Amino acid sequence: MHHIAAVVGLLAALGLCAAQADEIRRISLEGKDGVPPPPTLAGKDGIDRVQRVPTPALELFPTARKPARGTIMVCPGGGYSILAINHEGYYVAKKLNEFGFDVAILLYRVSAGKETRELAIADAQTALALLQQRGGEFGLSTKKIGVMGFSAGGHLAARVTHATAAGTPPDFAVLMYPAYLEKDGQVLDEVAPVKTPAFVYVAADDKYAPSGTAYAAACKEKKIPCDFHKPEHGGHGFGLKAVLPPEVKDWPDKLRAFLDGLK
Repeated sequence: MHHIAAVVGLLAALGLCAAQADEIRRISLEGKDGVPPPPTLAGKDGIDRVQRVPTPALELFPTARKPARGTIMVCPGGGYSILAINHEGYYVAKKLNEFGFDVAILLYRVSAGKETRELAIADAQTALALLQQRGGEFGLSTKKIGVMGFSAGGHLAARVTHATAAGTPPDFAVLMYPAYLEKDGQVLDEVAPVKTPAFVYVAADDKYAPSGTAYAAACKEKKIPCDFHKPEHGGHGFGLKAVLPPEVKDWPDKLRAFLDGLK
């Protein structure tokens, strides 16, 4: 009986998760409604993982504050193999909503073989352009449009910022413990900062700390505004987990101050 009850409870929980996922407004990168939720696995570690993205899409989370201050496109991390959709996605959207920003979480393609990163940057560029050109149609603010990414999502955010610099780049970039941005301490060309103000946050004991450090140094060299934070401890991938390492608990407050300071 206990086993049956446990199974029923699990199915109920999964049903609830599915219902919540179905309630999210999800649009294709062509701006069409009705995209179904991607396959997601709830991990015992508290991290929900999107394992593949059949249809690249934006999940929309408008803020209750009117007028909104702008829209932030959030790119969850996951090494381009999964998307860590809750602590680097949904929880972040809720926090940014509290700051007065609309949020669009980018479901970009992952685990797609050798072409994965090129498919992901194509998704990011298409999504950013959609928000810039048609955001108002979807109830989102176009006053300011920024990008934010975690780990691999930070790499994607930096890359789309660089790729759009000659056209219509995001108004700001938020790189949370970004990965893959440097080699031998030098920022890579495909992600090099051009003119977009940035917020970079990484713990010194994160193995990807050199990426954030190199990006911030490149900003300083080019006189691009960069709010750089590098606490000693915190590791990698903390996002907005229920329990944050003490030294990185301040990142939402630091980010809010950066956003408040934007012109």
